[in-house]
Amino acid sequence: MKSPEAIKKIRVMTYNVHSCRGLDGKVLPQRIADVIAQFNPDLVALQELDVNRKWSQRIDQPLLIAQHLRMQCHFQPAIAIEGEQYGIAVLSRFPFEIKKSIDLPRYPKKFVLEKKYIPLLKYFFEPRHAIWASVTIGGADEVYFVNTHLSLRANERLAQVKSLLSQQWLNMDAHKIPTILCGDFNEGPHSRGYQLIKTSFSEVKFHTDHKGSKKTLFSPLPLFEVDHIFYSNNLHVESVNVPMTPLTKIASDHLPVIADFTLTKECQ
Repeated sequence: MKSPEAIKKIRVMTYNVHSCRGLDGKVLPQRIADVIAQFNPDLVALQELDVNRKWSQRIDQPLLIAQHLRMQCHFQPAIAIEGEQYGIAVLSRFPFEIKKSIDLPRYPKKFVLEKKYIPLLKYFFEPRHAIWASVTIGGADEVYFVNTHLSLRANERLAQVKSLLSQQWLNMDAHKIPTILCGDFNEGPHSRGYQLIKTSFSEVKFHTDHKGSKKTLFSPLPLFEVDHIFYSNNLHVESVNVPMTPLTKIASDHLPVIADFTLTKECQ
């Protein structure tokens, strides 16, 4: 746990871990845990995790990573077929409770999922989810932490952004409680969904003196800026990092994004 003098600082990471399958073809949750541990975040949003899937050695990836890091974890499956699961997770060094963890809009609304089609559906028709956690910082301060992984299809993605910003999700409380919204949005700054989020949130990479690359996909030579950390105005960004190290360039096809926040006086 964080010491009392550090409780007003929060380090956040978002990371698409590609089922813990590195670019060398090896499925190594321990390697993903090593990447995370290197940067010592307080809150972590992970996308593309497997639980009990044959192709990834039947490992409970979120549990293994959380245990290695000694962090609390909540996993939300997007696909669950015959005991195999695939989805997203939040990890935290602070106590938290889940406010909401449900699916986002998708088209077609009903689609028959068969185990043999999981590899195809994973990329084109995967159900999309978001996890909304209420995190208690220092025993008193509350921060909302939201992790999501949006669709590859533009119209579906825009509908999912609208859902996240609706009264049923963040529009109800996001301006009352410091809020961090992050994940793999599958789109960059010029997209409609991104611009819509920017009407309610700021984005960490554009509100600091961050000089490095903002692109995260593909990790050895990043070409696309799809992983983001948004935040409400009652948080202050101290620093941002998109680390390109020998380990991050092989552990997943995405690079992680890391941001350091300070709770402002209005949040105390």
